[in-house]
Amino acid sequence: MRLITILILLLSINNRLFAQNDYEYYVPSKGRTDVKNNSYAYLDREARSLYANVEGGFKFTSLTTSNSMDGLVAGDNTNEAFWGANVGYNLDNKWAVEMGFLKNPVFFVQNIASGRGLPFRYKIGSVLNTIPLRFKYKVLTLDAVTKSASVYLSGGLLFGMNPKEKLIFANSFNALSGDFKNPDTLRLTSKSYLTPKSSLGFEFQTELRGKITEGFFISLFGRYSLLPKGAVRSDLVYTENSQVKANATQLSKPSGISFGLSLTLDIARGYKYKSKIE
Repeated sequence: MRLITILILLLSINNRLFAQNDYEYYVPSKGRTDVKNNSYAYLDREARSLYANVEGGFKFTSLTTSNSMDGLVAGDNTNEAFWGANVGYNLDNKWAVEMGFLKNPVFFVQNIASGRGLPFRYKIGSVLNTIPLRFKYKVLTLDAVTKSASVYLSGGLLFGMNPKEKLIFANSFNALSGDFKNPDTLRLTSKSYLTPKSSLGFEFQTELRGKITEGFFISLFGRYSLLPKGAVRSDLVYTENSQVKANATQLSKPSGISFGLSLTLDIARGYKYKSKIE
């Protein structure tokens, strides 16, 4: 009887040990100490992709006026639509470089007093054909689990395709003043030019990117572009009986602020593996 009691006790202890092992076996792998993920343990994987994107939005530009000629000349800021297309290379979803084509508007509004309340208004400027070269860097991942939303900062160069000075607008206003029999002839002439200063510029951008599906992204961005002052220039001359009485110059300001949306599609994707023990 004593022997049977000892055997039952031993079997009970043995069952408890096996029960503990079975429990440990069914614990998820991240909570177990006996199983480790050894797949590609000595390899680093980098994602790489070739992509294309299209973009569009609105750009806000402004001007300076050197002389109002006692209220005869003034100016207003403008906002214009822009669009572009690019191809780029993405390295491990951290760095990217892209190049493309951008329709980059530079305009301002010239106001000439009419003497009848509302001024004459002329929108002066040009849409520059520009080649952007941008470098992007991811500074923040908003969704650490799915990595579907990120913030990128970028900077780049703008290469203009209008290297020579070109007349883009001309106008003349004539009036008679003074004695009816011997009046004075008043004239205001305005000539506007696209200058070689538009051939090189800089830009800085903040971009919020979200993943629609694998390899397809949508982005909202704010962009600050910097061209030399006077990429568009307007020269005004006021004469009385052919004698110059006043001069003024209107220049586009160097900075412009843009807001827009872009769509990006990966056209080729792959991975590069690198050994950790080399």
